[in-house]
Amino acid sequence: MTEKLRLHCSRVTPEWVDYNGHMSEAYYVLIFGHATDAFYDHIGLDAAHRVATGTSIYTVEAHINYIAEAHEGEDLLIETQLLGNDAKRMILYHSMLRASDSALLAATELMMLHVDKKKMKSSAFPPDALARMAACCSPDQPAYAGRRIALPVRT
Repeated sequence: MTEKLRLHCSRVTPEWVDYNGHMSEAYYVLIFGHATDAFYDHIGLDAAHRVATGTSIYTVEAHINYIAEAHEGEDLLIETQLLGNDAKRMILYHSMLRASDSALLAATELMMLHVDKKKMKSSAFPPDALARMAACCSPDQPAYAGRRIALPVRT
């Protein structure tokens, strides 16, 4: 069992603010991407590992929930949870919080795939990374995890 990891933080810059006066959706993705990279570093799948092994991790599915607005100058904290994994895949979950009051601003759930870039095929995570992942895996199922996009059926 593990606590949520805080491996990344950011501040909303003026160029990230859109015509609605809050952070544009592209920058939520950017910040979540940086948090994902920080998680890879945390479990030993960093840049040096990727170069040495010719492997990488690809995002194969992503869902973002925009819950509240982030504004210029606000400091943001990202809490990261590993919701599960198998030999080749992992599900990461990031919560974006406003640092000043811990309000939940956004959440993303990501399906990641370990890839051998020489063969362009999925490949197993190395044993040491799997061990680190096991130590990080969270028993919590966050409120915005496991959702799907759908319209209600109208009769």
